[in-house]
Amino acid sequence: MLAMSCMTVPFLAVAADGPWSEISVGGRADAQRAQYDVMVVSIDGSMDFPDQPVYRFAPGRHGLLLGSLKRGPSGEMIAQSLSVEMQPCTRYVLAADHSHPEPNRSWEPRMVGTEPIAKCMKKYAGQLSSTTAPVASNAP
Repeated sequence: MLAMSCMTVPFLAVAADGPWSEISVGGRADAQRAQYDVMVVSIDGSMDFPDQPVYRFAPGRHGLLLGSLKRGPSGEMIAQSLSVEMQPCTRYVLAADHSHPEPNRSWEPRMVGTEPIAKCMKKYAGQLSSTTAPVASNAP
């Protein structure tokens, strides 16, 4: 693990020396927009990682299983899958969108923002080419 400020960020499939991507899952709730924080249940099929607000990845496609922190009427947490094509030196902010519930799906995972990772951009500026827009889908 890498210590950053007061927070530890686990490395998940990150090359020893190269650009990385991040997922951020906390602190973006907005009840007026029916948007709630999520927790990461699994990453690329693995559940062997600590619960953190930020996760590091090697760039590329990764499959996530997310749970909304807004529980269902009986207190259940319903997990939804999201597949993200992560670009180098980019942080993806995820949330649960409860604005259009369906009978069998009370929420949808959403990418609510992206932002450059300044430290990564500075360190690997010479290795980065123009990036494409992030791609997210609910398909695994």
